[in-house]
Amino acid sequence: MQIILASSSPQRKKILTQMGLSFKVKPAHIDEHHSGYKKPHAIAKSIAKRKAEFIAKKHPNDWVIGCDTIVVLSNGKIAIKPKDRADAKRILKNYQDSYCDVYSGLALIHHGDEANFVDFERTRIWFNDFSEKSLEEYLDTGDWKGRSGAMTIEGSGKWTKKMEGEYWNVVGLPVDLLKKYLKKLDLV
Repeated sequence: MQIILASSSPQRKKILTQMGLSFKVKPAHIDEHHSGYKKPHAIAKSIAKRKAEFIAKKHPNDWVIGCDTIVVLSNGKIAIKPKDRADAKRILKNYQDSYCDVYSGLALIHHGDEANFVDFERTRIWFNDFSEKSLEEYLDTGDWKGRSGAMTIEGSGKWTKKMEGEYWNVVGLPVDLLKKYLKKLDLV
């Protein structure tokens, strides 16, 4: 029996490696459309579960970790992955002297097993006001590309005033939640 990460995210791979887990990577290429769900935690959980189930069907003897991250702006709107630099800039301006919530859905699935886990973690980040120059410098790094909410905590961290919740959740994987379920299953 192995652990499989149903993601190609370099951040998630790095976190699992730092946790000392032995795992394989099998990205789940699924439709991440979330119709029918209005609450961000439900969306994140649903997509994480679908990713894990997709891979678990192909690897029925292994445990599969699925994860999905949703960023919600202070106005309640979901900040999706930006299409281009202008879109990223528009999203990032919402953080100025405000906050966002980062929801990560986590699924730990074993095909045909009753002991599957699907849960979520929320982290709130408050931001300072930041200058146009600082915003442009961040956009120049390209760190916003392919990122929910157009940000990485590592790159936009200099704007962070405070954080309530787990840091690793913002990076891309709720470590404390994952450890809790791995321990329940005697996988760590």
